[in-house]
Amino acid sequence: MGKLRCVCFFFLLPLCVAFGQTSADIEEVLGERAVTCEQATWFTLAAALDSQPANPQAAFTLALESGWLPADAQRSAPINGGSLAYLMMKAFDINGGIMYRLTGNRRYAYREMKYRGYIDASAYPNRAVSGEQFLQILSNVINDEGRTR
Repeated sequence: MGKLRCVCFFFLLPLCVAFGQTSADIEEVLGERAVTCEQATWFTLAAALDSQPANPQAAFTLALESGWLPADAQRSAPINGGSLAYLMMKAFDINGGIMYRLTGNRRYAYREMKYRGYIDASAYPNRAVSGEQFLQILSNVINDEGRTR
């Protein structure tokens, strides 16, 4: 497991350089069994938006007020795959399939992210997302969507 962590850390190190997080921030998220809503919004919005939120709290507030998170989302609560998919679809302005466009539903956001290969096919939408999974998904989206500020 330690070897995998080391490989993931150096593979994902460009994220911290490009988007303002320190290597300590990356290492902290990488070690999480379940990424919080606040951590997910901080990293996602830093990568997706032209003007990075000032801090994790501001990123969470922006995502919540924009409707990119469920209305009852809590900063320290683990984010699940469905909420993460919807957050990333909105933040990166990813056009989904016809059902996503018609409904704007988190379920179809998750399906679209799986279809595009951003999320592992064996993942479940209601399961909490680990740090390794989160950084891999974010890296997949960045690589495919070409978002670099």
